Amino acid sequence: MSRELPVYLLIDSSGSMNGEPINSVNEGLRAMMNALRQDPYALETVVLSLITFDREVKEVFPLTPIEDVQLEEIEPPSSGATHMGEALQYLIKRYKKEISRC
Repeated sequence: MSRELPVYLLIDSSGSMNGEPINSVNEGLRAMMNALRQDPYALETVVLSLITFDREVKEVFPLTPIEDVQLEEIEPPSSGATHMGEALQYLIKRYKKEISRC
């Protein structure tokens, strides 16, 4: 039986991330995915979830094996609040539902 390693990514996608900051995040996510997809251990164990937060919290994709992840560019709104607290509360709910079940 294989064990899963859940990885949750919380990404600030607020208006303050426009331009170079979000470009760097998108580039880093692509590099991370390329590295994970080349690691046989990661391919067998890692499940990834991407959650963005700005005016709202959005689960871009739930826990997904890395070979099945379809990564899209994160596009921040032109302006708006950063709801990090709500994102952390959302993550806690997901964790309790998806991980604490073991």
